[in-house]
Amino acid sequence: MSHWKKAPLYTESGSPLTSDQQSEINDALKGADSKIYAVALPDGTIDQSNVASYTSQLTSALKSAGRPSATVVVLDGMTMFVASTAMPQNLAAQLSNRATSANSDVVDGFKDFAHRVDLALSGDRSALNSGSQANPGAGGTAALVGLGTLALVGGGGYFLYSRNKKKKQAIQDAKDLAAVKQTVDEDVTKLGEEITTLDTDVKLAGEGGQHIQEWETALDSYEKAKTQLATVERADQVREVTQTLEDGRYALAVVKAKVNNEPVPERRAPCFFNPQHGPSIRDVRWAPPGGAVRDVPACRADAEAVERGFDPQMREVMVDGQRRPYYDAGPAYQPYASGYYGGFGDVMTGMFIGTMMGSMLGGFGHGGYGAGYAEGYADGGGGDLGGGGGDFGGWGDFGGGGDFGGGDFGGGDW
Repeated sequence: MSHWKKAPLYTESGSPLTSDQQSEINDALKGADSKIYAVALPDGTIDQSNVASYTSQLTSALKSAGRPSATVVVLDGMTMFVASTAMPQNLAAQLSNRATSANSDVVDGFKDFAHRVDLALSGDRSALNSGSQANPGAGGTAALVGLGTLALVGGGGYFLYSRNKKKKQAIQDAKDLAAVKQTVDEDVTKLGEEITTLDTDVKLAGEGGQHIQEWETALDSYEKAKTQLATVERADQVREVTQTLEDGRYALAVVKAKVNNEPVPERRAPCFFNPQHGPSIRDVRWAPPGGAVRDVPACRADAEAVERGFDPQMREVMVDGQRRPYYDAGPAYQPYASGYYGGFGDVMTGMFIGTMMGSMLGGFGHGGYGAGYAEGYADGGGGDLGGGGGDFGGWGDFGGGGDFGGGDFGGGDW
């Protein structure tokens, strides 16, 4: 307790906190209903190798001084670590996550965190509400700059740098979006080229060709797909574009049949191997490398190739510098496939079983990414308030005797 003889905030020389910030943080901690202590250190004082032992020493000192139930904040530069013997450690981590994400100012972050701790210890579920609670009298405000968090899980543990993870995820999302947009752009261009090629046949058919209703549908679908693609900002939005392309490709197949005096083709799912090939004509027995055999829709050329023991003309896309089949290119391509195949019933589920896409779809037509696409925001574990481990109710001492018995350290950056 020697750290906190004069105030709940102890500041070591070299800490970036100004004297005014120190004063305001002290006031915030003094005003809290619960026991919250803080130590401000120079940047880089603690890291993965010593944070557990350092916080353990602090909580042991508090226990020896008659404070077996308390929360400790360690501010390393502007990086916040939180440990608690007053509540489940994963809940303390969640509270610090909320506070650092909702406040761009370190003082407001401390005020927010102190208020959330008070709410949590009183059993108030609003402790985990989003938005800043630095000024609880105002009822919370819109969230400021989201700053992310980090947590050390387990005794020797590992760091989950959520701020960096969110940044990396944003970079990956942008990369995925660019890749899938490029793929769809190629599909749109291919449809336009086929329309241009067929235009001669339509003109040669005279007025009869020009009045084929599906010709207008194909033209309209091409223009609509271009417009839709130009507005895509998320990978899941390409579903609408590929739905439009599927409409256009079937219309184009009908036009080809009519100008050549052939039977109008059945409305079937696009060729599984490459949706650019247009509507399939029949199903063929096929298995992905290392996978089980299943029936998949195929265009005439690919159906004949598979039945003769040759490889079909697979639609491949670039993934990390390598070409891979679109169905094994990752979750960004789920909406791409769903737009093409989602309107053709449960047969599509079987079509993708055993592929990367099959593992994340869980059925078409529901939208969004599959489970496990992004690790997302590390929220310190736990979950909501009420019932079950890590929730409100029946806390007692944490880790036995008030010491740290594993648990999670949570915090964030300002």
